[in-house]
Amino acid sequence: MQPPPDLAPAGAPHPHEVLLNAQRHTSDLAPLITAAFLLLVLGHSLQALGYSSMPLLPLYLEHLQADRTEISLIMSTAAVSGILFRPLVGWSLDVFGRRPTLTVGTVILVISMALIGLVDTIGPLIYAARFLFGIGVGALFTGYFAFVSDIIPVSRRTEGIALFGVSGLAPLALNPVHQRLVGEPANLRWLYPGLAVIIFASLLCIWLIPEPNQATGEQDEPRPGVTVSDIVKALLEPRLWPVWWASVIFAGLVALFMTFATVVAEACGVEQPATLWVAYAGGAIGVRLFGARLPDRLGTRNLVAPALGCYVVAFMLAAGASSATGFIVAGLLAGLGHGYCFPVLTSQVVSRSPDHLRGSALAMFTALWDASKLALMPLFGNVSDRLGDAVMFSMVAVTALAALVAWAGLEHRLGEAPSQAESG
Repeated sequence: MQPPPDLAPAGAPHPHEVLLNAQRHTSDLAPLITAAFLLLVLGHSLQALGYSSMPLLPLYLEHLQADRTEISLIMSTAAVSGILFRPLVGWSLDVFGRRPTLTVGTVILVISMALIGLVDTIGPLIYAARFLFGIGVGALFTGYFAFVSDIIPVSRRTEGIALFGVSGLAPLALNPVHQRLVGEPANLRWLYPGLAVIIFASLLCIWLIPEPNQATGEQDEPRPGVTVSDIVKALLEPRLWPVWWASVIFAGLVALFMTFATVVAEACGVEQPATLWVAYAGGAIGVRLFGARLPDRLGTRNLVAPALGCYVVAFMLAAGASSATGFIVAGLLAGLGHGYCFPVLTSQVVSRSPDHLRGSALAMFTALWDASKLALMPLFGNVSDRLGDAVMFSMVAVTALAALVAWAGLEHRLGEAPSQAESG
């Protein structure tokens, strides 16, 4: 006769530990690549044509006689709408679910891309298109990563997010192709309506995947009640503070590089400046394909500083670059930083927040990207107009390095011991 659980022999594992270990073992054995995962990858890669084509838009705006400051303001308009609507996106993901939210976001993104084709002068229409773009991309950025986080095994979370993110980065490599197809910058306006048609097709992928319930793991079950106080309390959890700060640093670096790298390379006389995005995408995709398991093995917190450091060095190189080689190397380093930093921070957000508020937590994470754009792009665009591109890139690098030192202090004080999901 076996003893009751509480009277188990000394040295025997407690039944709760046995159950927990069994759950972890099951998670370890759970497949990462499933039909739902592949459908999400396809849908995400199609909609990512919107986000990834934006580094070319400043070339068209420059053709319309916009200076660096005005380009920054136009590009930042998307951040304004992204911030304003992101709480609604998070609430919708947690209350209505992934598919309805992604559907609305896709339709809005398609409309915004189509409107760019009507822009032939700097005026209200381009600002309206960018405003709608921010709403659509904000919903899709948050929704896709919330959706994929639901279906990835917990023990392989960072690896799964890293591999999934390849579908969003790969379209960046198409920018030189797009540039060659359209020829002169004046023809870029026709690129975006064409991409809108392809983006609309991503809806088919979304509606072929059953709606998950992140709290129970069951399909199409009622979701738990979500209150504003629950959301606020979860988002203010001290363990998330270092993640929010690192997200601001990373988002600012990405926004500034994507806004200015192409036009600065062109100003330096580089032919086909969009080629640097091939290096960027190659670096980001490479580390994810061949090193996706590294963050879960080493601990996500141990890769934040190296990843951000790569991006800082990229800005330093771009500040002194005068040839295609210099910008390509800078693009490669920035891509390496992006390749690890994004999945690491996304995994930390998911691991350090409640499961049933995952949509709201990821909405906060992605909203910080828009907040960084809004605060930094006009500021550094003005610096570039007044002091030059090299000074601007150098200032970005120094500012990011100081912010990274502050992050290390926050993580040391508030990060605490990594959880099973964080450490792998």
